[in-house]
Amino acid sequence: MLASAILVHALIQAISPSGLSWNFSGDAIDRLPTGWETRGNSRHAVYRILAESDGNRYLAAKSDNDDVQLGIPVNIPADQLSILSWRWRAWVLPRGGDERQSKTLDSAASVYAVFGSRLLPRILKYVWSTSVPAGRTFPHPGSGRMVIMVVNSGSEALGQWKSISRDLSADYEKAFGSRPPNLIAIGVKTDSDSTRTTAQADYDDIRLARQ
Repeated sequence: MLASAILVHALIQAISPSGLSWNFSGDAIDRLPTGWETRGNSRHAVYRILAESDGNRYLAAKSDNDDVQLGIPVNIPADQLSILSWRWRAWVLPRGGDERQSKTLDSAASVYAVFGSRLLPRILKYVWSTSVPAGRTFPHPGSGRMVIMVVNSGSEALGQWKSISRDLSADYEKAFGSRPPNLIAIGVKTDSDSTRTTAQADYDDIRLARQ
């Protein structure tokens, strides 16, 4: 799991009025964003910072039969949890991907919110699915501690930035039936190892903010 690979070494962080954000504007091209760590092995770099023609920098992800996660530790008290927002843009969907089954558990784009302890976390996984309709929520097929929420689906909006905003407390209560503990990490994942295909997506403007 993502959380098991991240050493949560920060002190309790308070969400300021301006929030916590990662827009990658200060990160070096062709490198990983500062403070973010990968988990998993690959023959090539799955994640790197790129820039658009207007100079905007973003996190690009390209998977070729890969299973690599990228995450950053945080430690946000439960009473400060509110809105997690981001932009993502899918380019290539993993052919045959279906997050409801372990043998096809690949997503063009995923954003993770990791709660509780590093050893026994609970995880919300927001995905852009190849085939599962948007709005569906279901347990991870291999873990009772992770719930998958389908935010976007299919190829209709490929190549377009989509802005997402989620209420973490509400989503956690819907998924697990209780109030959330501290938020300990945020992560992303573009993978295609289960389907042995390719996937490609971009991420930008990841933000934690009060309502």
